[in-house]
Amino acid sequence: METQTTSALAYEALRKRVLTFDLVPDQKLNEVELADQMSISRTPLREALNRLTAEGILRRAGRSFQVPGLNPADVRALFEARIEVEASIVRLACQRASDDELEAMAVFLDGSVRESPDASIDRLVELDCRFHEGIALLAKNTELLRILKNLNDRIHLIRWIAMEGKRDNTQSEHRSILDRLRARDAASAERLMREHILHRNDEILTAIRQAYAHVHTKHFAEEGG
Repeated sequence: METQTTSALAYEALRKRVLTFDLVPDQKLNEVELADQMSISRTPLREALNRLTAEGILRRAGRSFQVPGLNPADVRALFEARIEVEASIVRLACQRASDDELEAMAVFLDGSVRESPDASIDRLVELDCRFHEGIALLAKNTELLRILKNLNDRIHLIRWIAMEGKRDNTQSEHRSILDRLRARDAASAERLMREHILHRNDEILTAIRQAYAHVHTKHFAEEGG
């Protein structure tokens, strides 16, 4: 039981390090160093690493582990998967959400609009995830919610980059999607969701270049360069 608890804590810590770019795309992980940094033994660490690999957040690199790189084809595939998953989610939410639940989403959106103009990108991405995962909760399908959370983790860096400077558009599009849900117009809600998520190939390539530039600059600054 203690090993399982330690493994779960290691999983959460490593997942957070990937999502906050402390561990960066293409970085190979040194298990000895990680175990020392986290003050845990290799067994629970390896369990955490294997779990993250099964979820696609890490990948195997020979006998070790590595943060996946931002391969354009892979990123595109993840966005295509997200589009199809969220299209299904919004259709189900249109059928299954109660009026009270949709009203609660409207209250949430009202609150997110009032968020400080100086809010960090991390906070804006958090609010964006809460909207999309909130719709998934209204669809009342735990498997679709699990898949969506996994996809969001795996494209977190790209979503972080894409959010910069697009707060007003994002809020407006969220409001339009919710309006269609409240009208029980599944076809329009799905169309708007697809348009909201869609990223063209050139946008993905630009976001990937910006993502690599961001993590390089962040680590250069942290190292005192």
